[in-house]
Parts: sequence; structure tokens; C-alpha cells
Amino acid sequence: MTRTPDRIVILNDRSIMTGGASNLACLSAQLLEAAGCAVTFFAGDGEGAFTPARQTIWVGGRPLTEQSRLSALSRGLYNPRAAEKLNRFITQHDTPATIYHVHGWSKILSPSIFRVLARVRERTVLHAHDYFLACPNGGFVNFRSQTVCGLAPLSVRCLASRCDKRGQHEKAWRLARHELRERFFPVRRQAANIVLIHEGMSDYFLRAGVRGGLMRAIRNPVEPFLWPTARPWAGDAVYFIGRLEPEKGFEDAAIAARLAGARLHVIGDGAGRSLLQRKYPEVVIHGWKARSEIGPLLNKARAVVVASRVPEPFGLVAVEAVGSGIPVILPDAALLAPEIVDHGCGLTFKSGNPASLAAAIGEILRDDGKVRHMSASALLAAPGMALTSRSWGEALTSLYAEVLERTRPVAAQSAPRAVPIPPFETAGLPGGR
Repeated sequence: MTRTPDRIVILNDRSIMTGGASNLACLSAQLLEAAGCAVTFFAGDGEGAFTPARQTIWVGGRPLTEQSRLSALSRGLYNPRAAEKLNRFITQHDTPATIYHVHGWSKILSPSIFRVLARVRERTVLHAHDYFLACPNGGFVNFRSQTVCGLAPLSVRCLASRCDKRGQHEKAWRLARHELRERFFPVRRQAANIVLIHEGMSDYFLRAGVRGGLMRAIRNPVEPFLWPTARPWAGDAVYFIGRLEPEKGFEDAAIAARLAGARLHVIGDGAGRSLLQRKYPEVVIHGWKARSEIGPLLNKARAVVVASRVPEPFGLVAVEAVGSGIPVILPDAALLAPEIVDHGCGLTFKSGNPASLAAAIGEILRDDGKVRHMSASALLAAPGMALTSRSWGEALTSLYAEVLERTRPVAAQSAPRAVPIPPFETAGLPGGR
């Protein structure tokens, strides 16, 4: 008989939909409650206008980027309030059939939650929306050179590499955080329930020495930007959608569009906006747009460009575009790149190479017939590239049942007794007292 959880505790830095992991954490709470599951949302931030689950527990913290430097260094390593609240919840409410699902932890909650979750490790699921469980900087990328990193995480060469975007002191802090999380909740010497958002992530995790026995790929749910009304072969512009940060390759897209003689539209914002306005005045910057506003803008799109210099683990924008029948141009390092090419949905270019990207843009600009074919191929291929919200929710509940089945011998024991969490000293660690 399939076992069902008594309760699912979703842990995430934010309780609002701010993109990425937070969107999916909040969505999972809504889907699971709609399916009749008891859900508790454990959020690192403070109470706001949006309540992701009927029972929501707020830690009351702020993202590290909004704290003072000293506070961010210390709380980013160990958030004592998060540990205390989580420990209290587990002590008072845990049952042998309670599932704990961690989505985002690196911005507020910190490794402190893993010190507590070690008590219920067999029933804890870690959702790898990024590479932080395997790579200290979370991206398998050298942010200085903006290139994909081929080093084994924590190897001698990795430790010596000047790869962090904010300097070597920041890398030292990230290494300390990585080691702290591994000390509390090891994934290298002991298999953990890890959800990958793309099958290709496993190669990176295994390179980092992560035990792969309990890893499972569950692709993200995706809805197209617009339903199949797009006519990209009649469009005359390429679109970049995303944060204007260097690792996202926004300037590569601007350079390539200029080389190819294409009009580039940018939907998004960030620190790079002023650079685009100063150096590439021909680029049309729309800023952040609500999802309902993006579709109408893309009616004139000939292609969507993904120019990221990091090995994107999924590439949500790419799949949203493909589902809309719009060709995609993306770097060869993206995990979705082989599928995009095999299905004839778009083109790839050499990651980090604007000239290669310009050549791909030029090819799409010149050939209406090819674009028409790519559009039709995209609509056929899209359903196999991602899940729907419904099938994603079903995949999660299936995973929870498997986890509980594996822990049946453990579940026969009583729930964890009260365990006080002694003060954690950060002396000797970057930012510690």
C-alpha cells in the first residue's frame, strides 16, 4: 500500500514568489494543499502579504544582501533563530511520516537548518535548484573569467582558484559555509534524498563526490509565455529575458546582436542596465515585466537568446519560449542544449563567445523557412522537455511515498525526542566572533 505523509514541511528562504526556487517552493505548497495534503511552510523571511500555506512559520530574517556586512558574514554561516525555530517545530510536531523538503537555504536560512534536519535525515528531501550542494559558489563557474569551471570542487586546484565574483575573501567564506553544511548534513560520504531539476546535473554532482544513490531528476513545471499564436518567422527582433548580471551574459547578447545587425530587446533588470544604456543605446530595455505582460511583447520575437556563461541546470526561459513556438539560441554548456538541437527547436553557440552567438542570430535572421520549421518543431517537443504543474505535483507526492517506504523500519520507532540545540560557536570561521 502506498504510504502518504502525515505532513509535508517545505523549507525555503522566502515566502514570496521572487523567482527560481521560491516560485517553485510556493507553488508546491499550493499544489499539495489542493491535493489534500497537510503542509507547513517554514520561511526564512518575515510575514508578508502572501501566505504560501495555511500553516506558515516565519523566521523573521532578511536576505544576506540586505544585512550589514558583518551580520551577513555571520548569519550566512549560521542563523541561530532558524535553527531554534525548526528544532522546536520538529520536537513538538514531528511524526514518523512527516516529510521535510528543502528548496532554498543559502540566502537566509543558512546551514544551521541542516544541523537540525540531521535528526530526520531519512525523511528530508533536498531540492537542487542550483549547484550549492556540490559547488561552494553554486554555479560550477569561474565568475572572474565568466567560464564554466571544469575543476573538481574542493580539490587543491579548486581551493586555489580565484573564481568568486567578489574576491578571494568571499570564496573563503563560501568554502567555510560549504564545509559547515557538509559537516551538519553530509552528502559526500552519505547518500541523501536529492531532487535534480535536470538529469545532466548528476554529472556535476558526481564530480563533486556527492553520493548518487538517492538522487532523482524531476524537471520543473513550465507554462509557455503565450499559447501557440506566435509567428516568429514574421518577427524581426531577438529577446533576452533575465537578470542583468555578468554571468547571465547580457553584454554578450548585446555585442552579438550588434554584430549580426539585429534588434535586441531586453526583458529584465539589474546592475547591468546602466552599462547597456551607456554602451549599447540601440538595445530596447523593457525592465521587469509581469508574466502576463511578457507574452504580448514576444509576439514580435524571432528568437529568444539565452546567453548565460554558467551551465544553466534547467533554463526555464528556454523551455517557456519553446512552449510558445519561439526558436531559442542558447550556449552549448546549457544542459538543455542537446535537446534543443536534436528536436530542431533552435541553435547553440560556443559558451561565452559573442561572435559565435552573432553567427547563430544571423542564421535565424536570414532564413524564414528555417524559423518556421523550428517553431513547429518547438511546439511538438515542448511537452517532453518539462512537466506541467499537475504532473510535477504528482511526481513530488510519488517521491514522498518512496521516501517513507524506504524509512519504514525507522518510522516504526517513536518520533524524535526533544533535543536541545546548544549554542553554535562560529569562532575561527570567516565572519565569526
